Amino acid sequence: MMKILFMTCLMILLTGCSWFSSGAPESAADWYAERIAVPRTERQLAVGELVLVLAESPENQREIEIIQRVLQDKNIHLRVVTLARRDALPAMVRSGRADLMAGAFTPEEIRSLRLLPVLPYPGRDGRSRYCFAVRRSDYILENLLGAVPDESSGRKETNR
Repeated sequence: MMKILFMTCLMILLTGCSWFSSGAPESAADWYAERIAVPRTERQLAVGELVLVLAESPENQREIEIIQRVLQDKNIHLRVVTLARRDALPAMVRSGRADLMAGAFTPEEIRSLRLLPVLPYPGRDGRSRYCFAVRRSDYILENLLGAVPDESSGRKETNR
């Protein structure tokens, strides 16, 4: 009797697990886009505001002007949050507390932080190449701001 009860409970548990997992996205990137990136961006665009987090640097004012010009054409307001520690910026973007990140990051640095480089701009010296960063699976901001092509693979990054 105990064996039958155990087998019945086991079958119920296993069946329940398959019901929950069948509707889940196929990969972690899909889950991230579905649960964090896209809903956050949709809410922010509905309000008409994006949050830029940046590190204190000589490039600050220039970076703010660049992104404001782009967003002004789309009637989107920019709220700026400045942090003293550059290494704290990626977590702000990934967690959904900010939509964009700036701080004289190169496209390679941004990719190593598992974010998506967008909207490239030259540094003050004219040779350095920097860009802004958004959440990796945020195709709305990718389309709005234009992703930076990945020269190492010879193709444009796509996250869909």
